Amino acid sequence: MKKTVHIKNITIGEGLPKICVPVIGSTREEILMQTEAAAAHSPDLLEWRVDFFEECMDEEAVSSVMQDMREKMGEIPLLFTFRTAREGGNRSISAKDYADLLRSAAKQSPDLIDVEIYMDGVRDSGLIEQLQTQKIRVIASNHHFEGTPSAEEMLSVLGDMELAGADILKLAVMPQNTRDLLKLLSVTEEGSRRFAHPLITMAMGGCGVLSRIAGEQFGSAVTFACVGRASAPGQIPIAKLREMMSKLHEFGEKM
Repeated sequence: MKKTVHIKNITIGEGLPKICVPVIGSTREEILMQTEAAAAHSPDLLEWRVDFFEECMDEEAVSSVMQDMREKMGEIPLLFTFRTAREGGNRSISAKDYADLLRSAAKQSPDLIDVEIYMDGVRDSGLIEQLQTQKIRVIASNHHFEGTPSAEEMLSVLGDMELAGADILKLAVMPQNTRDLLKLLSVTEEGSRRFAHPLITMAMGGCGVLSRIAGEQFGSAVTFACVGRASAPGQIPIAKLREMMSKLHEFGEKM
């Protein structure tokens, strides 16, 4: 049976893909300004990319900023993400510090936390279960900024995420051509049938833009848009993305 994830006023894995906007400020002031600007566009989710924050290893600073963000976000769910440098993020971090950071962040009760599934020790450490016991939903993630793995490899990655007990399975790749894009879309369609949990997939860069728009048609439950500066190649401004997704949905319903 296909599962959905209910958070506040949204259901991930049902209806149109939910739109998430990242916040990537390096200072408290930038983060709060970006949060306010993003919230004004009413995204379904807001992602705090903590790896951009210059005080990201200061537990008190992270907690304080998160509290201030929540005040500006209202009922918009918050996704807490530290993207490591080896998966395209802004900062390197040890496996121990990574796990400690996520456990510390959980004390402030973000709605979701991103966990890189292949970070050393993650699958054996009980980290995912520890976060879930605090009523936090976990997005297991894996990013390939250098290319697109084979279909078999991508399905295997998604399978590892499901076996690890994640609530949502996320895979991002960098296509070199249209064949890579089609491979990712095909994996998404098959994965949405094979796995019980909602998927988030995307092909980054200009070649992969279709994957950010057509999640409803292929089985991806969340897409990422920007308000101002993008956090990854190929992100579309939220107003344009919402319009294109709506038109595609409308046309599909009429067929």
